[in-house]
Amino acid sequence: MHKIMNVIKHIPSAITAGNLVCGFTAIMIGDFYWSPILLLGCFVFDSLDGLAARALNAQSEFGKQMDSLADVISFGVAPAYLYSLYSPDIENKVFTIATCSLIVIAGTIRLAKFNITPSKPYFMGLPIPANALFYIGVIIAIENNSQFFIDFFSSKVNYVLTPLFFSAMMVSFGLRMFSTKGMTKNWRDNIFQYIMAILAAIITIIFKYEAVSYIVVAYILLSVINTLTSKYWLKISE
Repeated sequence: MHKIMNVIKHIPSAITAGNLVCGFTAIMIGDFYWSPILLLGCFVFDSLDGLAARALNAQSEFGKQMDSLADVISFGVAPAYLYSLYSPDIENKVFTIATCSLIVIAGTIRLAKFNITPSKPYFMGLPIPANALFYIGVIIAIENNSQFFIDFFSSKVNYVLTPLFFSAMMVSFGLRMFSTKGMTKNWRDNIFQYIMAILAAIITIIFKYEAVSYIVVAYILLSVINTLTSKYWLKISE
């Protein structure tokens, strides 16, 4: 019985390893078709390991740390590497590395902060998976011949400013990014989640292949509004 329980407690970490393998493979093959699919697989494993840990009562500090380390690879290094392949000045290694390093550094800081912060019903700053989703969206749009995305990221200025902005969002710990874990039975408490779901559907219908990145941008904008309104109502209540 002890051996069975010992095996069970390692199941969440084995699922986390699936996240890590998918992220590493996405980097190794560097393919604009399969790598985004593998990164989407990372999202699946990243969700399942937490569900498995809670279902099996196998939460542990080890599992928490392993999950974050896997996320650095899958949602930090992998998107940064794939983004580097679109560099408008690919021969200038210093330019490309310096730009894409922002994604990895900010993502690592974001995860470190997450690990030492008590659980809240919202995210402090842009979650690293959401940041990764933006870059997956960029790949999907460009590979489906979105002229706007192709032209936008052909500019060296836009190429640098994009990770600068999204990396800043990851380390903006005063920004309240709403999440499904903060939802309650009172619909008024879930208003931003409902608006986000409606916006996501509308954006997908209108923009199709470009939708993924735009949905992440919409999430940031709504979260900024959420942060400002929360502070406003807090002042009124005082």
